[in-house]
Amino acid sequence: MTGEPQTPAASTSAFAEREVGIRVVSDARRSLVPVELLVGVALRQNPRRAQLLVSNVLAKHVPTVPGLAIVAAELLGLLVAAELDGAPPPRPLYDRLSTLLRPPADGNLDGAELASLRADVAEARVEHPEVTTIGYAETATGLGQRVAETIGAYYIHSTRHAAGDRVPFAGFEEEHSHATSHQLYPARPDWLKPGGTVVLVDDELSTGTTIVNTIRALHAAVPQSRWVVASLIDLRSEADRRRFDALAESLHTSIAVVALGFGSIELPPDVSARAAAVLAALSPGAVTPGSGEVTVLNAAGESHGAVASLENARFGVDARPGMHDDAAAAIAAKLLPLLAGTRTLLLGSEEFIALPLAVADHLALSPPDVVTSPSSIHFSTTTRSPIAPLDRPDYAIASAVTFESHDLTSDGFGPRFAYNLTRAGRRFDTIVFLPEPEADRHRMLAADGVAEALRRVCDHVIVALLTSSPESALHPVSDAEPHRAADPAPAHSEETARP
Repeated sequence: MTGEPQTPAASTSAFAEREVGIRVVSDARRSLVPVELLVGVALRQNPRRAQLLVSNVLAKHVPTVPGLAIVAAELLGLLVAAELDGAPPPRPLYDRLSTLLRPPADGNLDGAELASLRADVAEARVEHPEVTTIGYAETATGLGQRVAETIGAYYIHSTRHAAGDRVPFAGFEEEHSHATSHQLYPARPDWLKPGGTVVLVDDELSTGTTIVNTIRALHAAVPQSRWVVASLIDLRSEADRRRFDALAESLHTSIAVVALGFGSIELPPDVSARAAAVLAALSPGAVTPGSGEVTVLNAAGESHGAVASLENARFGVDARPGMHDDAAAAIAAKLLPLLAGTRTLLLGSEEFIALPLAVADHLALSPPDVVTSPSSIHFSTTTRSPIAPLDRPDYAIASAVTFESHDLTSDGFGPRFAYNLTRAGRRFDTIVFLPEPEADRHRMLAADGVAEALRRVCDHVIVALLTSSPESALHPVSDAEPHRAADPAPAHSEETARP
């Protein structure tokens, strides 16, 4: 049975609450959007943290209608602007997002209301070019860029990619993460202005430790007068909130926090042991391996001009609304002839989110005779975070595919994952994979690479190769080149590999 996996509702927290005692509670007084609508909960084998909060609007682990992910990020950007201006947030816009996140019984997103909300959010943008905005790798790189575009600010994201002989400006730790080292490589020497304002963007705040580490590291180098922390959800305890206040006082600065949803997370004292016991008893089940076709596409166009001027936020950009429109439109035009009438997932690659999301949005807004409907196009990305899959409606991660990485990161090559590509027997017809420009093609197409993993869960995989400059066309392929692996696909399915 085919068909796009449905975006799960907030009930995807229920299994973890019932079996492990992990409970996420929304603060109705402080929240603009209820936390229960924004996230679900999954389990992972990680000694630092047994649970993962899985966002329904981030388009990272959950395939999401691209316009929904974009408007959620832009609404977070409006909260930042309101904080900077000392103005109240436009509450009706957030009420409308909440309504969109409560889908009707048929599970179909209200496309007309989504388009209307996006238009109203665009009208409410306020520019703050004096601000420096920083997003966190790998999860919040795209979110951070959309926030920065909404307020017209300079943007850079942290990275775990190997940067050759570049010297980092600063590094900091994310203790709970699967891979903790973050580095910043700004190309502009004046990217931080003494006594300025910095906006830090992450997808969720659980303790705020990463934020504390960031502020300490950057403030020691270039003291700032003001810090604004922006997150989709804030689940910090009262003690953790006091820690922000104490840090601000000790550094003689101010720290404010804005979020779509506020609440708390309740964990039993033995959460790690209980989660491990549940994971040991799981039987993920087998899925019949597929044999989808793989096409390698030169998505950059004949002269590679579509992405020749693509700015890399890993080294800093002046963000502005629509900055990826030209490149995204050109790439989408190359893809459209291969997607007619199919239910399609655009899949970004780890930190590479902003441009692939823009491509997915262009495809979703294509004429009706080209795509089945806007909701037939979804977007998510690969990740380095291992999460336990369990295909049931009350759990956030239904399925996983595992493959070897193709990007050189500071900790070397290793396993990578893509989640929720199948759910309840449903799958996508086509998956378009958009890797980093000039990613290692041979690793992507190897027997243990991403293309082979994806073709087991769909009918057609398109690997869309990009280049960052006209001179660096490392992948001299024809516009559409079929690919078949030298070796047959492995016999085991993605669901048999547990983290």
